[in-house]
Amino acid sequence: MKTLVSKAAQNTMALCVCFLSALPIAQGAAPITIAMTADHWQTKENAEFLRQLGFYHGLMRLNSGNAVLKGITFSDGTIEFDVNTIGRGSPGIAFRQQDEGNFELFYLRPDPGCPAFRACIQYAPQTHGVLLWDLFPQYQTRAPLRENGWNHIRMVVSGRRMNVFVNDATSPTLQIGRLEGDTMKGGLRLQGPGTFANMVITPDAVDGLSPEPVRDPLDGDRGLVRNWRLSTFAALPNGEEPMYNEMPGASPEWKTTSTERSGLVNLSREYGRPLPESNRVVAWLKTTITSDRQQTKKVNIGWTRELWVFVNGKLVYADKNLFESEGARKFPDGRCSLENGAFTLPLEAGDNEVAVAISNNLFGWGLMLRLADSEGVHLAAK
Repeated sequence: MKTLVSKAAQNTMALCVCFLSALPIAQGAAPITIAMTADHWQTKENAEFLRQLGFYHGLMRLNSGNAVLKGITFSDGTIEFDVNTIGRGSPGIAFRQQDEGNFELFYLRPDPGCPAFRACIQYAPQTHGVLLWDLFPQYQTRAPLRENGWNHIRMVVSGRRMNVFVNDATSPTLQIGRLEGDTMKGGLRLQGPGTFANMVITPDAVDGLSPEPVRDPLDGDRGLVRNWRLSTFAALPNGEEPMYNEMPGASPEWKTTSTERSGLVNLSREYGRPLPESNRVVAWLKTTITSDRQQTKKVNIGWTRELWVFVNGKLVYADKNLFESEGARKFPDGRCSLENGAFTLPLEAGDNEVAVAISNNLFGWGLMLRLADSEGVHLAAK
């Protein structure tokens, strides 16, 4: 028996097939369309829910602040949405959010020169209440972002990795080789200022993206100082500098700590923000470098925000990397990088104590240290 289908029905079916084929559907997972209506979002007075022709599921305008999606826990999958930026703010989306202090964040920095602006789109983790954008300068890039008008964002999240596609990009605009947050699942939260629409979440649709992080490019680097002892922290009044004889004494004031990728000692992951923002806090790090003779070594160092380096009790280097002071920002743009600074490390034959006092008052708190070569030296192990 032949089934007759009207021309209008055929057109409708074709449209449905095209729409479904455009969505990255994983086996066993179905796309979830999120309405931009007040019953789906937890907001404060900063949100407006709008109806407009062409936006079947509505629009949400966030003039400031954020909106938390109700009833969704996200781990892996694809998140798509459209966003129209408002002014020069940083609209974006937090995912795997456990609470106000712990989540992953992708955000936009609209700019007239955005296609060539290397910080046009960014990823950063927030841990213990601190957004660590300045500890991971590699997680930003230029993008074909429209400063005025709608932009389509597609994020593919798989385990420790994420690919982000902006507008018509067929290859990832931003590739995150390792998601640096402390959470693997949690809620979703949109961040203003911006107008949002057409959100679709497809759980477990990862486009074949491996959940394993990419290899650390400095794995196996023999000059990277990876093992340190970390002290407790203390307030550092404005105008004062730490002195070597003020370094905390022996245990239990100290604990062993190992570096993260690229040799980063992440004090923010250890301590969060121990004092209210803008208050200076200081902690000490120390390690032992054993030299087979008296010699000097060139070292590269990265840090946020101020540091003092002592070798065998003598100050050999001090500098600042202050994001809030344009004249005191180190390349790249006040972020922590081994390109921040370099100096000569004097070593005696035998064991040498390298002690670093490092202070912070804003955003991420970290240190990196790398010897240009490791000939004739032995770095402390765990």
